[in-house]
Amino acid sequence: MIEEKENKNTSEKTNETSDVPDGSKRTFLKFGLAGAGAAAATATGVTILKRMEGIPHDDFPLHMDDTYKPIDQRNVILTFAHSKKLNEKHPERIEKFNNFHFYERYKQFLRQPYRTDPGYTQLDRALQVGGFSGVFEQVPDGIDGTDSGVFSWKQEMLAKEKYRFSSKEEAVLAIKSAARLFGAVRCGITKHDRRWDYDPMYDPVKGDKELSWEKDFPFVPKTVIVFMVEMDYHTVGTAPAWTADGTVGNGYSDAAKLSGQMAIFLRQLGFKAVASMNDLGVNAAYAVASGLGEGGRNGSVITPHYGPRVRISKVYTEFDFVEYDKARTFGVASFCKNCKRCADSCPSKAISFEDATMGPTYSDDPEYTWNAAQGILKFHNDAKKCYQFWCDNDSGCSNCIAACPYNKPDFWHHRLVDAQNVMAPGPMHSFMREMDILFGYGKVSDPEKVKNFWQTGNLI
Repeated sequence: MIEEKENKNTSEKTNETSDVPDGSKRTFLKFGLAGAGAAAATATGVTILKRMEGIPHDDFPLHMDDTYKPIDQRNVILTFAHSKKLNEKHPERIEKFNNFHFYERYKQFLRQPYRTDPGYTQLDRALQVGGFSGVFEQVPDGIDGTDSGVFSWKQEMLAKEKYRFSSKEEAVLAIKSAARLFGAVRCGITKHDRRWDYDPMYDPVKGDKELSWEKDFPFVPKTVIVFMVEMDYHTVGTAPAWTADGTVGNGYSDAAKLSGQMAIFLRQLGFKAVASMNDLGVNAAYAVASGLGEGGRNGSVITPHYGPRVRISKVYTEFDFVEYDKARTFGVASFCKNCKRCADSCPSKAISFEDATMGPTYSDDPEYTWNAAQGILKFHNDAKKCYQFWCDNDSGCSNCIAACPYNKPDFWHHRLVDAQNVMAPGPMHSFMREMDILFGYGKVSDPEKVKNFWQTGNLI
């Protein structure tokens, strides 16, 4: 009875559609059931479930050409913004982007005065700073820190004797069981791939120094284990208010703790390991390679049941006695091609409305597109515009996460929609987008959502 009561309360509190006529809801569910029936007529239920868990691929699922090369970490927006030296070295980047001073604006972050409008008060700032405090305690050099705190390259607590698993399947199960205990909602294991590593690495905090995988990193990685932690649905829904950063910061804190614990777990088994979050390599690429999700239009990895409402961390290790997960596609790219709700909701107009391309189309000037990946088929967005809005907003944003139709509580009728998505793509996607809007999901910049968040304490 207690469980039933809790589920009822959760349903009531996550219902954002009180202004939607019940008839519309009934029509949608009838359509959903009809769609499920049509799907059943063309495929068995087992096939649908398998499709919802993704189609496996032997190689990375995105097309690449010879122009692709690993990303120089000095060209990552947040690395560049953290470094006064890099800003002084590249005045052309500042000039090309409307004389926006990345480093000077970074120093002013979280310094704006409190306001009276919902989402920007002292209460909301307290939630934001409290959420991030955990990661800054664990990683003194910050979210993008290299060789710092729990992301240290020192192989402390490394057992002398290597544990021997009886099979690769046993090893995978043990790793994923430990990850679940430490807070992961999803975990994938993939081969180390130099394409997704920053090369060279760059530390903007300790001396602005370039770092080499061959000369500086403590071992030759063979495997990368990728983890996802969930961000809170109610809090993400307050985007782009300061409130939303409460769960973003908490997600980073949880992800840092998780990857740090997993690195120690592997070292205690006798294998070298280094925890990582935004440093060392591209989280999104490694998450896709390990089968956890698919890249969306908004630049995030969209994963089953949670959509883009996750934070990602990883561990590099020499351990390789495992069955590697395969990359999977879930119909996300097809859906994103037709949906575009994240682009509609982006306050900085950083998200492209165009189809996937091999490189950015917002400019062909290399002094403007210095941060963009080239030679990989994906949705290319202008991260500089995104970062500028962060500075103007004195907070992150998360509109593209909140607006995404995949970002919903894990209720049965949402999974029904997911089933229709993989079995009936194309025109269905446009219908799903419009019904998502009709149901009231994904609305951003809504002061009522901030007020509703501050009532969620009654859920515990």
